[in-house]
Amino acid sequence: MKRYIIILAAALALTACSKSDFKETQYIDDPDYPGLPIYSEMGYNTFGAYFNDYIYQTSTSYGSNRKFYLVADREGLSMTLYGWLNGHSLSMIFNFPIDTTFVLNDYHDLLKLDGMSFAIDTTDASCRLKMEGPYAPEIASIYSGKITFDHVRQVVVDKEDKEVVVAGKFQFRAFTHDGNRIDVSGGRFDLGVDNSNFVNYRD
Repeated sequence: MKRYIIILAAALALTACSKSDFKETQYIDDPDYPGLPIYSEMGYNTFGAYFNDYIYQTSTSYGSNRKFYLVADREGLSMTLYGWLNGHSLSMIFNFPIDTTFVLNDYHDLLKLDGMSFAIDTTDASCRLKMEGPYAPEIASIYSGKITFDHVRQVVVDKEDKEVVVAGKFQFRAFTHDGNRIDVSGGRFDLGVDNSNFVNYRD
């Protein structure tokens, strides 16, 4: 009997660990887009895209716990994806010029984004994009691009509010200041947003 209790306790411990890992990052490779995580709407905390001949994606192998951040301020909403490209850190920052009528007091208000899409450009009237990192290219112009919030839903477990899942897709084509072309395709993100990765600077 003691043997079965020990086995059961071990199984429960493994289950608890897997749930914790699931909340952190759940990477599942997409068979149709090798090297990228599947497009999902479960809050797996993954993102990725083809970036020219390379793969851009979140990674836990470099010891970084910071994967993404959403910040609301008086100028709008920014979504930063902290990823890796060809072995180097690269952040993609999407700035959405949401006006004061689109109030984002806390992460629950992100539900208003459900079904919305933005053209990715370099102007204030659309989703502005910039990149940061030691080898981040400087974008001179974007001649096509789009980001969509296909699925934004609140997650409630045992009547307790857990997070808001923010999932969608993106792609864009751009030129750098030195004349090189950037072609980003197959972009997808599946983020579990709560008070740990959402900040309100509007007040």
